[in-house]
Amino acid sequence: MEQDRKTGSGGLPASGVQNPLVLVVRFSSIGDVLLTTPVLRAIKTRWPGAHVAFLTKERFAAMIEGNPHVDELIRVSDSADTAEMRAVARRLIARPWHLVADLHGSIRSRLVCRSVGAAHTVRYSNHRLKRSLLIYGRLDLYGPEPPSVPERYAACLEKFGVELDDKPCELHLGDNDRAEAAGLIDQKWDSGMKYIAVAPGAAWPIKRWPVERFAEAAQKISRQKEWKIVLLGGPGDSGTCAEVAARLPDRQKILDLSGKLSLRGAAAAVERAEFLLTNDTGLMHVATAVGTPLTAVFGPTVKQFGYFPYRPANAKVVEAELWCRPCTHNGRAKCPLGHFKCMREVGVEGGVEGVVG
Repeated sequence: MEQDRKTGSGGLPASGVQNPLVLVVRFSSIGDVLLTTPVLRAIKTRWPGAHVAFLTKERFAAMIEGNPHVDELIRVSDSADTAEMRAVARRLIARPWHLVADLHGSIRSRLVCRSVGAAHTVRYSNHRLKRSLLIYGRLDLYGPEPPSVPERYAACLEKFGVELDDKPCELHLGDNDRAEAAGLIDQKWDSGMKYIAVAPGAAWPIKRWPVERFAEAAQKISRQKEWKIVLLGGPGDSGTCAEVAARLPDRQKILDLSGKLSLRGAAAAVERAEFLLTNDTGLMHVATAVGTPLTAVFGPTVKQFGYFPYRPANAKVVEAELWCRPCTHNGRAKCPLGHFKCMREVGVEGGVEGVVG
């Protein structure tokens, strides 16, 4: 954790300030941004009168919109270059920030946060050394109860009296978001129809459970529970969703919404679902935030990295216990050993356990 720039000590950010001006920075991605929401809630609990600003990329601002603990949402373009980041930094410098929390931990975020000139600047630790030792040396220094990502975020703010509560992440959807999802779902089926949401995509191929497993698991759940099947994902997931759909026999029970909804619209579709079957993806964290039961298949990544569902109401993680896990902290194009056992050894029964009898 980075020490306070001016004092290196704890206490309130700036002596006597009861309503501090606070900047929180996390540029990406869906899950990482959503996992900041317990910290945002904790900051407002510590200082109810604080003005909290959140800096993120345009695409991921959707995870913060409507959050009552954020007073100001500052966006940069998804492809922000050096010139744009400098312009943002210049605007930030003009304001008397009391506390800046860098929850991204990249070179870019560090440069922006340092340039602001706040009374106190802190940065979360991503445990890079521990992570590398686990991936490349099979040495686990995380301990029996590795901290979650929100707990790691909050650690850099503990000295200011910022403490997490026992609640999950937050996502505040509006009527327009729900109407966007309903407009497509209700066009296919009656408005009261129940469905399972299936998210078979992932940014990295190695984090995707095989499409045939997704199809078989979804079909088993659909048959036993008499639920329809809604496939979800971004534009980049459309091919994977189409492969799953092609393996399902009854087209009348399937609705592929991949690439057809905004991020908040997809979140509303998850909220309305009876259950979500997913990989280790952003929609997994969305489900915990909106209270939808879920099963997530984890392959190359592990609990030690902190990205398991955070304090969910009803979530199950299935994974294969293999010596070669983890092989990456976020993903890669292919299995370094060529066998892809971490996903192939997770059977269909793992995906349906707890949902079907």
